[in-house]
Amino acid sequence: MKKTRIVLLDSHAIIHRAYHALPDFATRSGKPTGALYGVSAMLISIISELKPDYIIACYDLPKPTFRHEAFKDYKGGRKKTDSELIEQIIESREIFSAFNIPIYDKEGYEADDLLGTIAEKLKKDENTETFIASGDMDTFQLVDTDKVKIYTLKKSIKETIIYDQKSIKEKYGFDSTKIIDYKGLAGDPSDNIPGIVGIGVKTATNLIINFGNIEEIYEELKKGDEYFKENHKEGRITPRIIKLLKEGEEEALFSKELATIKRDVPIEFKLPKKEFQDGLDLSKTGEVFRKFEFRALNERLQKALGIETTKKEISESDLDESDLKEIEDLKLAVSLLNPNIAKPTLDDILNFAD
Repeated sequence: MKKTRIVLLDSHAIIHRAYHALPDFATRSGKPTGALYGVSAMLISIISELKPDYIIACYDLPKPTFRHEAFKDYKGGRKKTDSELIEQIIESREIFSAFNIPIYDKEGYEADDLLGTIAEKLKKDENTETFIASGDMDTFQLVDTDKVKIYTLKKSIKETIIYDQKSIKEKYGFDSTKIIDYKGLAGDPSDNIPGIVGIGVKTATNLIINFGNIEEIYEELKKGDEYFKENHKEGRITPRIIKLLKEGEEEALFSKELATIKRDVPIEFKLPKKEFQDGLDLSKTGEVFRKFEFRALNERLQKALGIETTKKEISESDLDESDLKEIEDLKLAVSLLNPNIAKPTLDDILNFAD
């Protein structure tokens, strides 16, 4: 029996990644649209590669979360968000609306917590499989056998990879349930989670492989220093590491708590009445693509959906000599006005002229 496939979007992580990957992407008037283009392109890749039955978007909200209340320096190392990025975060909702994709957010919680809560609800149905589309390692902790996988970008925004339990173990040396212990020990500079000062990623990995989660590490440590040093499978446990663990137990447990994604956010979640493709209106997606001047995306979307395009290309052979001279001038004008279009086509001229 074919399983119902649901894709959950970590909207903020995708938007941030696209914003930094496409800093020079802009409309002809100079309005930055790199984040919006990245989100749109990611959506089309998801539709093409995963062929989901449903797509759901989750968002952060600007106000502090329960983690900020527990630790005032949470994410304290991050610089203030660019106004251009804020604007694109707001406008990205227009894209999801055009795609008829439901949006979930909740004051006091991060998008990750909503992803975790929805994935937890979906896991209860054995006939569903969930993919979380994200650019953030935090969501790896949500991977669960074949029920929940992560679909993410590689270094570029054009290549994607799917992480399941096997590939996470290959990458880190331990399974997804230990990601929060890894952060509890080594910390996470991107979120300003402290961990234990002096314990880096290599030592954290070594401790988890040898002893298990943080609670199990400290249970073993209670049996004595010599026992702890001798009873491990690999790596070297030094007196310095033991000292750091003893002094940093409270910080490790607190950091683990900060890194743990909630799976019980009080939200009312239900799948849309219509499956994704049944609820999609191409006139709306076409309208939003025209607004942001994403010239090629409408056709790419139709191909991803398996719809044959019947668009007739204008050929230069249809033009006389005086037309060709004017076309060359217009091509030069387009390339000067928008450096992102290196070799303008006739379609580019028509799109530029709206």
